Amino acid sequence: MKTLVIALAAALVCCSLLAADLESMKNVGIRGVLRMACNVGGIPLGGVDVRTAQTPEAVVAGFDRRVEQMFRAESGKPLVRARKQKPLSPGRGNYVRAYSYSMMGFAARCLYLGEMLDEANAALAENARHYLDNPKDINDRDSFHWHAEIVLRLIEMYGSNGSKHAGRITTETEAFALKPIWEYVKKVSWLGKAEYKESQTWHIYLSENHHAMSLTVCWHFAKLAKDRPEYRALKYDDGAMAAEHYRAWNEYFVVYCRERAGKSPCIEMMSDDYNSTLIKGFYNFYDFGDPQVRRSAGMLLDLYFAYWAQEQLDGVQGGGRSRIYFYKGLKQNREHGNAPLAWFYFGIGKQPVVYGHDMDAALSDYRPPAVVADIALDLSGRGHYEVRQRPQGLGVTGRPLKTAVTKVPTKMRTDGGGILRYSYCDPAFIMGTPMTEARPLSDWAAISSQNRWQGVIFAGDHDARIIPIVRPKDNRVAMNAFWSVQSKGSLITQKLKHHKGGAEMIVWMSQEGLSAPVEENGVVFVEAEGAYAAIRVTKGGFKWMKLPFWNPRSVPDNTTMILDDEYASVILDVMAKSDVKSFDAFKTKVKACEISMDGPVLTYKTIYGDQLTLDSSYEKTPSVNGKPVNYAPKKLFESPFLNADYNSGMVTISKGKRKKVLDFGE
Repeated sequence: MKTLVIALAAALVCCSLLAADLESMKNVGIRGVLRMACNVGGIPLGGVDVRTAQTPEAVVAGFDRRVEQMFRAESGKPLVRARKQKPLSPGRGNYVRAYSYSMMGFAARCLYLGEMLDEANAALAENARHYLDNPKDINDRDSFHWHAEIVLRLIEMYGSNGSKHAGRITTETEAFALKPIWEYVKKVSWLGKAEYKESQTWHIYLSENHHAMSLTVCWHFAKLAKDRPEYRALKYDDGAMAAEHYRAWNEYFVVYCRERAGKSPCIEMMSDDYNSTLIKGFYNFYDFGDPQVRRSAGMLLDLYFAYWAQEQLDGVQGGGRSRIYFYKGLKQNREHGNAPLAWFYFGIGKQPVVYGHDMDAALSDYRPPAVVADIALDLSGRGHYEVRQRPQGLGVTGRPLKTAVTKVPTKMRTDGGGILRYSYCDPAFIMGTPMTEARPLSDWAAISSQNRWQGVIFAGDHDARIIPIVRPKDNRVAMNAFWSVQSKGSLITQKLKHHKGGAEMIVWMSQEGLSAPVEENGVVFVEAEGAYAAIRVTKGGFKWMKLPFWNPRSVPDNTTMILDDEYASVILDVMAKSDVKSFDAFKTKVKACEISMDGPVLTYKTIYGDQLTLDSSYEKTPSVNGKPVNYAPKKLFESPFLNADYNSGMVTISKGKRKKVLDFGE
């Protein structure tokens, strides 16, 4: 029976490849087809993943087939509207983001497949009608600009002058769908907001991802409006017209891309949900922008996916992060965020459902370069390596309102350091932390200091992870909560007294994918599929959490240590099984590591032979092998795969013989 399943599956795979991508068939070969067949039949063959049987070029070339599969899987299904929700707080507009996403996903699927076109037009009109009937919802920061750029994309592709299938959106629907967007942009877009000579695009309105969504809508509407009789002569609230706004946002976006390539792509560091939202409108610049805009958008997307690819294991994101709400950092979201993008481009994960948030990527002509796919897919070939990055974090937080019209931006500082983002990557695990200066909260922009995350994720089928972190008092948000020092798979961390909203210091361990913890000589040991880990508290000891977290449905099964002294340091050591003979040998190595105190300064000789220091009084800069941590290194990106000097605008992505240089200065 098993042989029959393999044979049938092999035939299906061959037919699929022949129909979709003949080049893939040549690259895969007979054994690759058998591997695919076993994957289809649910039967492993030598532990080889289907993706490793194809070249990176072939995997990227499979994008169109995968997107087609996603849309075809829902062909003919009727519209299912997400529920319209009440305002998030008194005085605000309704919270209808999910409702609009459901309308956009349905319309995009119908327009892509060329089916149920009357229903697709009706959905776009109904969505526009909701906002025109509820004008407060247009200006609410959590609903309208989350989906409006998708409306503009669909008009570009399927409207009266559509680039893909003109006329699938009727002229009546097109005109009606633009009306609420005009009501948005005439208030939210002003020429001073697109200023870049003084701000260098580092004045951020609302938060980083909101700012990007808003500027995308403002740019794209102006692009269409400047040529439409009903809008081209209308004045925005700032007195300028669409053509002026279009020119301003074009220039702004080119500088925006150059600045992110020179000084850090994301203030909201490696924030899976927020980063995927940050970039979703950039596909519109790529597909519909003038040549310089298109080129800048394409390079920034290349950079983003290289940035993501080197610090993930099968789509699970590792490394130091910020703006990770507490419960969201305890497991990987396999449905949203970067997960659909990982499947579209690299075949990682499972086929997503049609979801409005992801329609720009699904319908775009953008494809990442093969070198990025190689980095994303070749986990064993990447070996073990260090990643160092210099993100932005210092700044003066603005006054973000609950409305999209926010006049006082957060002003980022780019004249200094403040954070060294460090990760140690191995095929068995990724461990990382944002090493920060022990600064007062007021020195940091809130979008940087909110919910910083550190810890280790482990390879395997389970979402195994260990997270030493300060639990937020409200189980959601803590600001500027810890500082740390790390070298390779060894980390020391401590709660900061400069925090806001922090409760106790904990070490959270998933039960899934990890053995039950064992305590020996004051050290807690656990085993993952491909690695061992050890946790020790340097002062005061700890107790095991006995009561469940506030909401068991949001928190995976776990084993959690609570420090008796909330300001004691925690030491976390992780080593791949390939680097040590046995669990007992690992335990012996950890127990032999020396810990000493010179006044408030903790010194630790790690399992890797490095010497780390952390000053529990926050006075001295942490050090690695006698050298103080450099929070403002010369290099913006430093790893075997992604490299750039700070503020050079020249980024190199490379792996083996594959290489791509992104020159944002041209």
